[in-house]
Amino acid sequence: MKVYTEVAQKNYDQVKPESINDNTRLVVGEYNGRLNGQNMPVNALNQNKFIPPTGTDAVIIDVKELEWIGQTQSYYRVRRWNTYEDGINIHLPMENIDLNNFNWSSGWNNLTEVSTEFERFYIEFQANSGTLNGCFDINFRHGVDRILVEVEGNPEVEENPTVQTFSEDWYTRWGLFCNDVLIAETGRCYPRLENLSIPFHLFVGTQPVRLELKWQTVNYNANEEFGYSPLPYSRLEIYGANIWVCNTKR
Repeated sequence: MKVYTEVAQKNYDQVKPESINDNTRLVVGEYNGRLNGQNMPVNALNQNKFIPPTGTDAVIIDVKELEWIGQTQSYYRVRRWNTYEDGINIHLPMENIDLNNFNWSSGWNNLTEVSTEFERFYIEFQANSGTLNGCFDINFRHGVDRILVEVEGNPEVEENPTVQTFSEDWYTRWGLFCNDVLIAETGRCYPRLENLSIPFHLFVGTQPVRLELKWQTVNYNANEEFGYSPLPYSRLEIYGANIWVCNTKR
């Protein structure tokens, strides 16, 4: 069980009997059940907790940013969705990435480096000791390429060409990183249209926090596997992305 002291002690400070007695009484009270509904000391709620919250919002480079600062909780969000920010057509992706580029297989890729429209797509704030609860949403399509295969000298195939699908075994993963540490991920997403919401929860100290969405694609050389030229085209289309987090303060 974690206990909270009434009076803090610092190095080289004079030890006062009153401080020792106050801390002892508080700790004994906590062990005896003197905690509120948030598992905090009953005297943790004071007049300062009733100060009205402050909030700001803005759209910077087509990224919606929200910040809501309260006394016990703070909320932060970034969003870029094709039906809200920079929305032209719900069926048109905001970003189109060619997955045949083998550099995408080298590891986690920063979404902020895909294009200038996603440069501001991260959450950065000074967290208070407590917890972080939130969710990240991603709406995307991992596409595949389909071409007609004709075989010379075979009249049946020439008249009725077959359809060959490439990159069916390629997959994409999405992950949320807190200060470059992976805290939530989607797992493998094979070719299809996906709309995913992944929650997360972790404890945090009083420290700077940066939340950033990254993606990873594992692909294979379709040109060598099937022997066709030019290389079949496979793409990752992003329709929307969102990150929100609540910092519950201790």
